Amino acid sequence: MQYSRFKPSSQLKLRAILLLSTTLVYPLLAQSNHARAVLDGGIWHLHARVPLGFDSLLLYPSRLAVQILASAEVPEFEGWTLKERESKVVLLDASDQTVRKLPKSITFRVTAGTRDKLTESNSMPLDCTKSLNDFLLDLHFHLQIFRGMEMRQLEPVKTWIIGVPESEASDERVYRSTFALEDVRPEDRIVLLVTDGNGARLTKFHLEFL
Repeated sequence: MQYSRFKPSSQLKLRAILLLSTTLVYPLLAQSNHARAVLDGGIWHLHARVPLGFDSLLLYPSRLAVQILASAEVPEFEGWTLKERESKVVLLDASDQTVRKLPKSITFRVTAGTRDKLTESNSMPLDCTKSLNDFLLDLHFHLQIFRGMEMRQLEPVKTWIIGVPESEASDERVYRSTFALEDVRPEDRIVLLVTDGNGARLTKFHLEFL
């Protein structure tokens, strides 16, 4: 799929979270920040499931706060590390070999609901005349791959809901959405877009390595 020019967004981006060699959790920052952390002696250890953070929406007029959490699930990530090698930060697989391309498939797990209570000041306001159940059942996912100033967008090969059946009303929905990555390199930036049924963006989550 061809890349196309993109317009930078001013929205605050959510960054991927990885586990350091210690038990502390830190965000995977923009290149200069996490590269500096690795060059300062840290090692980033990846696991098969990578938390990507959360965002929240405040629906109007219902004033319901909806929290959206996302993670990336890739079995091949288990045992991968980001470390310094010859004064550069490199992504290594479980065999300590340099990763040239990311796995061909990635699944995102996205949980949306009102069970985790948030203060209204932390939530982005959103006009929504649908019931909570209908809103939660109408989430859609798209993947943007950025290489420098070029971008291409991918659609999922499969999206499904787990947990409570769609036929039953619920205040929480858990989605899994799988994408075929094709040619994606560690230096590329991956952005998961969450939209409503009309294509309006609700939030986005970033996954970056180098």
